[in-house]
Order: sequence, then structure tokens, then C-alpha cells
Amino acid sequence: MSEPLRIEIMQRETIRPSSPTPLALRSLKLSLLDQFMPISHITLVLFYPGNGNDTDHLGKAKETSLRLKTSLSEALTLFYPFAGRLRDNSSIECDDHGAEYIEARIHCIFSDILRKPETEVLKQLLPAAIDDQVITARDSQLLVQASFFDCGGLAIGVKLSHKIADAATLASFIMCWAATARCSSTEAIISPVFMGASIFPQMDLPIPMLPVDLIQGEPVLKRFVFEAPKISALRAKAISASVPNPTRVESVTALIWKCAMSASRSNLGVPRKAVLSLDVNIRKRLVPALPDNYGGNFQFARR
Repeated sequence: MSEPLRIEIMQRETIRPSSPTPLALRSLKLSLLDQFMPISHITLVLFYPGNGNDTDHLGKAKETSLRLKTSLSEALTLFYPFAGRLRDNSSIECDDHGAEYIEARIHCIFSDILRKPETEVLKQLLPAAIDDQVITARDSQLLVQASFFDCGGLAIGVKLSHKIADAATLASFIMCWAATARCSSTEAIISPVFMGASIFPQMDLPIPMLPVDLIQGEPVLKRFVFEAPKISALRAKAISASVPNPTRVESVTALIWKCAMSASRSNLGVPRKAVLSLDVNIRKRLVPALPDNYGGNFQFARR
């Protein structure tokens, strides 16, 4: 389905932490890695199919939305920088400003989207309150959109400022939020640790806070689906003396890059310089290694 979704915004609300942030934690210094991170958002969309036996979709949506907001408020108490605001590219003002929560109704069938996901359609399930190109220090760092489908399905779109978190930190937050929403007394919730500036001290450099446009011209985004047996065969084919045990990511990335370079030479008639960059989680690569609950940006571009 390539046509726009029929989206109805039901409400917008600011969700603040359930408990106020202690005064000692009201200002969090950015690390050097945070400072150099361009202004952008990490995005994620989670899909939850509806219960076929439940016919009261409207009532269920209200109940679920309330649980999402309540648990989000509780999770923000632990991930307090997410409810703060940037200040001069040097720190987060953890003032309990809050996260933006948007509730929407999607007038289509859940399976129509998942049957063949399209990028432009999936973008409509993300919070659209802030354009990445006009983010300011006073904007919310975390935005959530809960989209309820007519059939009872649910999509939760998340946008989190890349200035204060990487993908691993976002994953930790999602797990914490989910555990809080389930109200499980047996499920341990690991508190995050925000002390990146003590590991990578910030520098007094004229580092701009403006968005960085790294792409010249119109970007092209494609989705490729590789079946598990094909990836296994590709890994076996990619084995070499220098890479005796290639990972799935390395094997697939190498194939796509090889094809892209071949297409570039074919179109231009001559080879041109190009750079492939993959972000790597360096928590386990540091000495000593850091636990997964260390929040912030702990990633490095591998080229």
C-alpha cells in the first residue's frame, strides 16, 4: 500500500516523570561523543497485533493508552535525561520537561502494512511533531506515537534525540518501559547509568548544534529481505583468510556494497571514491568493558 494512511490524531499530551528528578541530577554533562553527534533522531516502530477475540477495540485502546502513559511516566523517572532539554551542546537540563505522547487512530487493516512494509508508510507511524531539521534546545528529546488500528492492532512509534542516546540506550529504555507496563514483580528492571562525560570528557570546542546534512541530492532508501538459508550460504561464500568467520551483518553488507560499487562504475563509466560506515557499540570493546545499562552515546563509526 503506497497511498497515505488515514490517520486521525486523538490527543497530544506531555508525559512527565512520575517522581521529580533529584536536584543532584538536574544537570547532566554531555560526553565528547554526545557533543559530536549531529542533531537527529533514532527511530523505532513496534507492532502488536490485536486479539481476535476482543471486539471492543475502542475500549481496549483507551485502556492500553492509559497503561502506556502511566508506565512511560514511571520509566522516565529512571531515564530522566529523556524528559529534559538540551542546553548549549554541553549538558542536558533534566528539568522534568517531559516526553511528548501522541495518540492516533489508523483507519486501515494492520496486516495490510506488515504484508509488505513500505518506508513512506512506516514513516507515518512515527511522531511527526518535530521536523529533524528544526530541532531546538527547548524541544522534547523523546516523542512517542501510539497508533491504534481499526482491527485492534497497535503500532508504537518512538523518536529519541541522538544527542543523548544511541540505539543500545534506546533498547534499554524500551525494555524498561515494557517491563513497567507489564507490572511484573518478578521481572528485574536494571537502572541506567548516565556518566559518559566521566569516560569521554567533553571539550571546550566550537562544536555546532545545527543539523548536519551528509547527503548531497535526493537520498534513496531501499529495503532488502534476505532469508536465513540464503544468509548462511552467503556467510560460507564470504569466508577468507583475512575474515575466517564473517558475521551475518558483514556478509550481507559486503554483498550490498559490492553491488552498489559495481552499479556506480557502470553508471559513471569510471570508479569514484566512496565510504562505507557502520556504527559499532563500543561498550564491550572498552577496557574495562562497560555494562549494557550505560546510557548515552557509546558508538563509533567503523569504516
